[in-house]
Amino acid sequence: MTSNTLSARARRAGPLTPNRRSLLLGVPALLLLAACGQTSYTAPDADIAPKFDAAAPARSQTAPVWWSAFRDSRLDGLIQQGLSRNLSIAEAAAVIDEAEAGARLARAADLPNVSVQGSASRGNPEGARVVESSAGSLSTSWMIDLFGGNQAARAAAIAELDAARLSADAAKLSVTSAIALAYIDLRYYQESISLTRRSIESRRQTLSMTRTMVEAGQAGRLEVLQAEQAVAQAEAGLPALEVGFDQAINRLATLTASRSGTLRPNLTKGGGQPHARFRPNVGVPADVIRARPDVRMAERRFAAATARVGVAEAAFYPSIQLTGNITPTNLRRGGNVTTWGFGPQINLPIFSGGANQANLKGAEARAAQAHVQWRASVLNAVEEVENGLVSYNRGSVNVAAQQRLVDSTNQTLSLSRTSYEAGEVDLFRILDAERDLLSARQALATANRTLASDFVRLSIAAAANPGG
Repeated sequence: MTSNTLSARARRAGPLTPNRRSLLLGVPALLLLAACGQTSYTAPDADIAPKFDAAAPARSQTAPVWWSAFRDSRLDGLIQQGLSRNLSIAEAAAVIDEAEAGARLARAADLPNVSVQGSASRGNPEGARVVESSAGSLSTSWMIDLFGGNQAARAAAIAELDAARLSADAAKLSVTSAIALAYIDLRYYQESISLTRRSIESRRQTLSMTRTMVEAGQAGRLEVLQAEQAVAQAEAGLPALEVGFDQAINRLATLTASRSGTLRPNLTKGGGQPHARFRPNVGVPADVIRARPDVRMAERRFAAATARVGVAEAAFYPSIQLTGNITPTNLRRGGNVTTWGFGPQINLPIFSGGANQANLKGAEARAAQAHVQWRASVLNAVEEVENGLVSYNRGSVNVAAQQRLVDSTNQTLSLSRTSYEAGEVDLFRILDAERDLLSARQALATANRTLASDFVRLSIAAAANPGG
């Protein structure tokens, strides 16, 4: 509405009466209240150390996705299936849709509502002649957001939408991590099964050699029984490993929303245990905090909770709604009649039985909770990276030590066989060497599994190159 129109209406309205003068004088007061009723939000600062205690690799913004470090096409395929088909990710996408609808709903509160109604009738209410009439009505209303309640609700909805999107990012990190860990387990069990079968074959060779020596009178029945016992012990360890392998396939099937039968043929083929070809992308604590979707999600939820404090505060102030309607009516044989109306409605809260105060206290408490949750997410993120760095750095040392143990134990077994055939040592020396070699090889497989798993967990903890 233009200023000229307002001036013309003022002239038609005549001189200012005391009531009108009081109303106009109250407008600046309302505007002052509106200025005081806004709740501002500032993103919190994380009080964190400038660097991690443990040695951390530098962070690169151009590094490839973390799972490419394994250079395993089967793992790549499984992760891509998981990102496109996993049900947790699909659920997170639906949550985003819901949050987007909530944001649109919050924006709609700032727009006027317009509705149209129509009616028609025919009758003889006076019992004399038939009267026909038709009418249409156009109604509109607009709530003026004078004290920022709608603005705060809109800010809360947008922050919740941001949080929903970050929750989806966190779900993707979780799914890729779970797939990689399950795949590492699968290859570990596959390697352990292979090692156990090799040990069984070695012990069978020892049994055959012992039987030959018995026939030559160089060994007795007791030594044959001991060699047979060693074979049976190795064979007894196979079923548990095969169960672990099958369960890993089932886990991958669930994570990729696939059938285990369709995954098995490709995964049964030997691929070796995964080894990362480059170090995790970590950086400094500030890099991690900026990258972690769970920390950013907690901050967005704190922003939403703070905005809802503004919504609760706005309930203490007056609300102004402009309404208007126009209704043209056509009376056949009676001409046309048009009625209209326009005016503001002011709602001034005076007494609510403490409801507004309680609602504000609740909103402030929820904002305080959200802030504590954000702080906890920061501390948890730093702890996870610190623990991951310690495990990963020590894991490399452990793998090297286990490899040296395997090499020396293998040499011990070879020398024991030669000495046994020459009659220089008894059968126990060979059986012990075979057990030690299997134990050393399995320990190496476990160390490789742990190192690969630590790489995954550290990459996830640092939110390094999440992909998807």
